Amino acid sequence: MAQETTEPQGRSGRPKWMGYAQLVLILAAIGVALYFAQAPSRVERDPISDMALDQTKPTVSVIQPAPTEQALRVDLTGGVTLHGNVKVTSEVGGRVIWVSPGFRNGGSIAANETIIRVDPAEYELELEVSTAKVAKAEARVQIEKAKAEEAAASFARENPGADIPERVHRAPHIAKAEAALIKAQAKMKLAQLRLDRTEISLPFDVRVAAADIDVGQFVGPAELVGRASSLGSVYRTDALQVRAPIEQDSLAYLAPAIGRSATIRTVSGTYDAVVERTSAVIGPKSRLARVFLKFAAAHPAETLPLPGSFVEVSIAGPVHDNVLVLPESAMQDRGSVWIVEGGALKAVMPRTLGHADGGVVVEAFDVSDGIVVGSLPGAREGLAVEVSAAQASE
Repeated sequence: MAQETTEPQGRSGRPKWMGYAQLVLILAAIGVALYFAQAPSRVERDPISDMALDQTKPTVSVIQPAPTEQALRVDLTGGVTLHGNVKVTSEVGGRVIWVSPGFRNGGSIAANETIIRVDPAEYELELEVSTAKVAKAEARVQIEKAKAEEAAASFARENPGADIPERVHRAPHIAKAEAALIKAQAKMKLAQLRLDRTEISLPFDVRVAAADIDVGQFVGPAELVGRASSLGSVYRTDALQVRAPIEQDSLAYLAPAIGRSATIRTVSGTYDAVVERTSAVIGPKSRLARVFLKFAAAHPAETLPLPGSFVEVSIAGPVHDNVLVLPESAMQDRGSVWIVEGGALKAVMPRTLGHADGGVVVEAFDVSDGIVVGSLPGAREGLAVEVSAAQASE
């Protein structure tokens, strides 16, 4: 029987450790290949090229603003509202016999122009009756006075030189007749007033917000017709206002805010306005106050924006001295600016005071060689730059 060997061998007669060694070499070769595949490529550059790149400087545009005085503005958003509207009703009952063509939604009615006519026939008759009663009462007064004169003359003939007593003058009868005349005259005036009220008008120019009336409709006061008493609603042309919320610190900055001029911008145009009043309370949730602006009288009523319109408001604030007005293009991240000092960029954080028509208003500071306008990719503190000679004097 053959004796077994104690040294491990493969099927080919080679030792097993040689196979393991080959496997290790293969794995090592793969690892090296992967390492060089992921490593960044190295490019040998000419030292002269590196020097040329270092000497290349980006060109920037700068401005040299001069200190000045500037009125700031507070920019708000708000809406056009009404500080009151009028419900059109009839103070007398009757059938409508005429409606003004202008009494329609969006229409305009001039002051004292008749809007609606109610059938006046019944009230004309009441006036005739009242007029007749006045004539009757006047006649009664004349009769009582004539009787008094006749009685006084008769008493004087019968009692020469004697004082004529009050009862002969018929003073109580005359007073009663005169009181009846005053009452009749008052009823006649009331009848005339009721007749006048059959023509409905308003003492000021209005625009019609809503109208719900037509010829033949029975109208009257609420106690006569109930909810049907409302014939429509109108608003005065000078009742338009702009209401805008404002932060408390901005309101304090504008103090006194009332009377300050403002500009209102809407999709329909730009309008001059003035702050008319401010709210007496602060919103419990928003913690904002409100300002109310009135349109300038120079704007025709028909050109003003409609109630509910969205508006942008700019209110002129107090004047600040020794400030710089910078264009928006000069402002960088978080309100900073780049200045050029000794041929390199330097970051400055000026104190921003607000906005004006020319741009952002900041406290004046040393701008050195100028303030950079526009964006500069890769800008950083100390970056060497070249100032454009043509734009440096802007």
